[in-house]
Amino acid sequence: MKKYLLLIPMAILASCQEKAIYENGSYSMYADRIVQGEYTGIAESPYKIVSNLDGEEYVWEKKNDLSAFPTLETPYLIEEAAYNIGVDECINAVEPDGTLRTGLEWGGVWTRDVSYSIIHSMSYMQTEAAKTSLMCKVNSKGEIIQDTGTGGAWPCSTDREIWVGAAWEIYKVTGDLEWLKTVYPIAKKSLEVDMRTVFENETNLVKGESSFIDWREQSYPRWMEPADIYDTKCLGTNMVFYIALTSAAEMGRILGDEETVKYFENMASLIKKGINDNLWMEDLGYYAQYLGGRNDDLLYTKSETLGQALSILWGVAEGDRAVRLSENMPVVDYGAPVFWPWIPDIPPYHNQAVWPFVQSYWIHASAKAGNEQGVLHGVGAVWRAAMMYATNKENYVADTGNWRGTQINSSNMLWSLSGNISITFKLLMGMNFGADQLNFAPVVPRNLKADRTVRNFHYRKATLDITVSGYGDSIKSFKLDGKKMDEAVIPGNLEGHHTVEIEMSDSFARKLKINHQPACWTPMMPVVTLQEGVVSWDKIEGAVRYEIYVGGEKKDETVELKYELSPEWTGDVQVVAVASDGTPSFPSAPYNISTKISKTFPEIKLTKESGKEFKVDVDVPESGEWALTWNYANGTGPVNTDNNCGIRMLYVDGQKVGINIFPHRGTDDWNNWGWTIPEKLTLSKGSHTFILKCESDSDNMDLKINDFKIKGLRLIRL
Repeated sequence: MKKYLLLIPMAILASCQEKAIYENGSYSMYADRIVQGEYTGIAESPYKIVSNLDGEEYVWEKKNDLSAFPTLETPYLIEEAAYNIGVDECINAVEPDGTLRTGLEWGGVWTRDVSYSIIHSMSYMQTEAAKTSLMCKVNSKGEIIQDTGTGGAWPCSTDREIWVGAAWEIYKVTGDLEWLKTVYPIAKKSLEVDMRTVFENETNLVKGESSFIDWREQSYPRWMEPADIYDTKCLGTNMVFYIALTSAAEMGRILGDEETVKYFENMASLIKKGINDNLWMEDLGYYAQYLGGRNDDLLYTKSETLGQALSILWGVAEGDRAVRLSENMPVVDYGAPVFWPWIPDIPPYHNQAVWPFVQSYWIHASAKAGNEQGVLHGVGAVWRAAMMYATNKENYVADTGNWRGTQINSSNMLWSLSGNISITFKLLMGMNFGADQLNFAPVVPRNLKADRTVRNFHYRKATLDITVSGYGDSIKSFKLDGKKMDEAVIPGNLEGHHTVEIEMSDSFARKLKINHQPACWTPMMPVVTLQEGVVSWDKIEGAVRYEIYVGGEKKDETVELKYELSPEWTGDVQVVAVASDGTPSFPSAPYNISTKISKTFPEIKLTKESGKEFKVDVDVPESGEWALTWNYANGTGPVNTDNNCGIRMLYVDGQKVGINIFPHRGTDDWNNWGWTIPEKLTLSKGSHTFILKCESDSDNMDLKINDFKIKGLRLIRL
């Protein structure tokens, strides 16, 4: 330890004249090391990294035989070491049963983790393990498993559909038609169930928790219960569905299922429209994280990096909008945060954190938009983390760059190492797998200009040695086996050993910027009381004004700590605290001031085992639009996980109108009562019969326990 600490100043002194590849106010990246204040991470060789972060010694040395994997040759030692630690750790990630382990600290396969990892790089680095992992996330009904999330998971969390994008990526890499025949029925059935369950016609968006951001307090206001989270329409989750629908359409087209292909393409088109119509913020130049509320939706304006990245990569943000997005989405010194700005009273995990797998998707999105600064900033973030931690950690604190301080963490993290590896192949080599060909479109920042070579890359029946020379975002020359080609493409039926030589243009088509921001927290959320038509709240530190929302619309703003409501207003009342720089707080818990009808009845427990349906008659005093909610309790599991979400189909006067969900409210806590989300109904004056039924579409992921209690309902006039 002492000897090592003496060597670091000598290494710095020996190369003090070397120009940094990238630097900002927090760290500098050189050809062989990261310098972060008094700490340094050095690539001593392509197979050894040594760091003294926090005065501790962290060392990575190659543990496995890497000879079966592609090799990388580049003049940047830091690049070779970052790549090789990813390969070494992806070998560690394969379990004895042939599946991909989530991380050093966490065994087992999680649907979203492994799927995002497969799309990044496991489709071509660990193909068989990727296949095995996806197939173990299919239940006895032949549907994709939603294994983690809020309130008993599906359908509170619905990002299981990223599995479809991962399955399609494997086909594109392998061209394996039998694989496609295996996965397409699973994709088709799962998507058809989900579109019946969570697609909202009013917005053309799907409901469900933000993809992968599955600790509710980390990204949602405290007043939001699991039912409220289910009702949010999130950018990341809607991008997951867009990816799944377009991927399934490609599968179906190859397999000749044209009728279903048209359905998938139509639904994908509607979701794309829904995202651009409802979540794009023209004044900020990026998408909002989600749309949500109770009876009335508000736009939650935080940026959310994964969703923004996927929107560019899959073409939901097109043309000038994609370019603007690449320039406007907020980033900090250490990378692109999961979301920004941050919540002030919540510790770092998703909040106030960078996740390397998300950062890697943002790198590729920046590259597609032609944003050289964004690419270099992102590559620096991923390589810095690998060098300073001497492993691929799951996450780190966004404003300190340290993995210490996050709520939980793991080394050898699958999606982090997968994103790291993708920088070599999808960015610097420019590989983009198509249904029947391998396309090349490298993006190389000027500061990473080099002749770099990947050898022994296996693509279907071909083995490729690929060299990319120069820098830029366009190709000057593309040669296959020494012959200049018109297109930068390798056909899917190529066999044998071949060389690919790519000469870059040494230019970027656009000179773009990034939206580099300091650490930023929102004001605290106001806690509001309503009495005799007046809402009031305590002073919020840092707030300069308060905005009043009623019925989902901003009605007024004030510097006072109370506000008298108009007697003509109806809907949910909420208050937002706004800081001097315009940063808004979360909206306060909604108070609904509309006409209500309530009905109570003896408490009853509905169980899947009994199959008993529940029937109740209600008198409606006037015709019009009403919102139905149930007063319920569900003690079958914790708020933050498990798979026993209560689900029933709702019938009104004998007609099926939709699905009602009754999420977990706490393990064995059957006295914790709350309300389901509003089910909007058009009702005539008079008596109506409501029935809750347990049907096939109301199966949760457990498939056995689907229980909850109810003791009342409420109708709210819209």
